[in-house]
Amino acid sequence: MILTTPAQERYTRFSCPNPQCPCFNRPGEGHIVHRSWPGKHKHIERLRCTACDREFSEREGTLMARSKLPEDTVIRLVKCQRWGVCDEGTADICAVDLKTVHRFQHVAAQRAETHHRQVVREVDVPGVQLDEAHSTLRPRQVAWIHTALAMGSWFLLWVDIGPRTQEQAAALVAQVVARVREVPIFLTDGWKAYSAALLQVVGVVYRRRRRGKVGRKPHPRLVAPKHLFYAQVVKVRNPAGHVVEVSRRVVFGGPRRFVQQLRLRQLGTTIQTAFMERWYGTLRGLVAPLRRRTRCLSWSHPRHRGRVWLLVSLYNFVMPHKSLRQGRTQRTPAMAIGLTDHVWSYREYVWLQVHTAPVLTKQMDERMARLLIPALQDQPAGRIQAPPAGETSEKEAAPLPNAA
Repeated sequence: MILTTPAQERYTRFSCPNPQCPCFNRPGEGHIVHRSWPGKHKHIERLRCTACDREFSEREGTLMARSKLPEDTVIRLVKCQRWGVCDEGTADICAVDLKTVHRFQHVAAQRAETHHRQVVREVDVPGVQLDEAHSTLRPRQVAWIHTALAMGSWFLLWVDIGPRTQEQAAALVAQVVARVREVPIFLTDGWKAYSAALLQVVGVVYRRRRRGKVGRKPHPRLVAPKHLFYAQVVKVRNPAGHVVEVSRRVVFGGPRRFVQQLRLRQLGTTIQTAFMERWYGTLRGLVAPLRRRTRCLSWSHPRHRGRVWLLVSLYNFVMPHKSLRQGRTQRTPAMAIGLTDHVWSYREYVWLQVHTAPVLTKQMDERMARLLIPALQDQPAGRIQAPPAGETSEKEAAPLPNAA
């Protein structure tokens, strides 16, 4: 290695990790310069930010941070996680200890979720499919994987692991609404919790006028706004578990308006959740603890969640999708949704700098808190009713801030 000061163009991919710096998380602006080559072997470069005089290692915020593993071994670890190799197999292939694999999974999962939280904001999504999948942990534990998939781009907007409850469904819907520019079309299975969750997040208050002067005043209730379109695909199974009947119903928006919106947003003319079913097939094939009749079950929820999030990050930015190909040009879901302009290599993913932004985290937490508070806080979750036909025109109140 030649220990000289490299050209300034080499530092365009680095950014300042200091949250108080005006150039925080802004690479390519020329404020990062060479500082020194510290250490015994002189193989890790130290950089300096000219805006705040903060010194930091070139590995800070990457998968190489605080690691003694060589770059080729770290890339091999990422490839093993991408192809769903079990932990013992990964340790054998990469010639590392099993604890090293677990530590790498923990660091990579936290970095993947942090990067997703900070990058996926104000995206254009015409339609979203929501669904939940059953997964098993040791000893005899059950964890449901809740996923929101963007139609047209195959981009995973959010993935969460938790119980199959209405609160979890509302949190999933709120994550989608908080990260898109306009409320998209929602498609789900026949689980009733999604209807109440959508009303909780984007519902508006409807106050019916009392007819006459005698009697009690009608209580206000939550109704769906005019721009909300939601349909369900209900599957009926026999005792053996085989699908014998599939029915489709439009819950919010009306059948004619819903089909019209599908055509306007170029999402086809059929109400279906095939994209989500295909994603769960990919997920179960590339995550060892999720395979059928596997012996590689997870022992803890954090490790189980970390494996899923690492694959989600690789699926969005590293793995090209065949249905997104344009001619001979391969594309990833992140390219289709407009978050990047090229397919990331494994080396680029390893050296990607991810720094936690407290300001963005606080803004997203506040927006999520506003979305999860329904317009009627005293409205029981099980008594939400749909308004009669013809009564919602010109009587719906304005929605909550940032709810739409």
